[in-house]
Amino acid sequence: MLNLRKPETPVVPTTTATQSVLDRYPTPDTGRSTSSLTPVNPLLDDGPTDFVIGRDTKLKGEIDAQGDVIVEGDVEASIRTATMRIDASGSVKGDVHVANAEVRGTFEGSLNVRECLTICSDGNISGAIRYGELKVDKGGRISGEMALVVEDDHGSQSKTDLRGEPDED
Repeated sequence: MLNLRKPETPVVPTTTATQSVLDRYPTPDTGRSTSSLTPVNPLLDDGPTDFVIGRDTKLKGEIDAQGDVIVEGDVEASIRTATMRIDASGSVKGDVHVANAEVRGTFEGSLNVRECLTICSDGNISGAIRYGELKVDKGGRISGEMALVVEDDHGSQSKTDLRGEPDED
């Protein structure tokens, strides 16, 4: 009888696939020879990253971020960060301390901006607002207690209400 089938050859596993995974995720040089499949992320060394609260997301609590906070959803929180941006779909209710803020959505609460507060045409702010510089686009709305924060030559801050008189805090 004639056998037309190929003779079976044993399958020998190769290390090519394993080596390519290890090449993609190199192990940091620690002086030890251990394998790690943990990816190396070059973005972690570039400093602070943005914290985005996406649309249809509700967040309650406290945010203390090194990077920028971008709000597209609903937030009820105490926030401390460098820059906060509230997009048109976003809303923030709470106590916020930032260097700069841009509001396209809705803010309600206490807003302390050391440098520049920008209220865009579709922005709406209400509450106790302290700012170093104020920019309001046509259509932007503000209601509540407003005060300018002025730094003197020694770095201390004083507040001036909208009438130009120093606050008695």
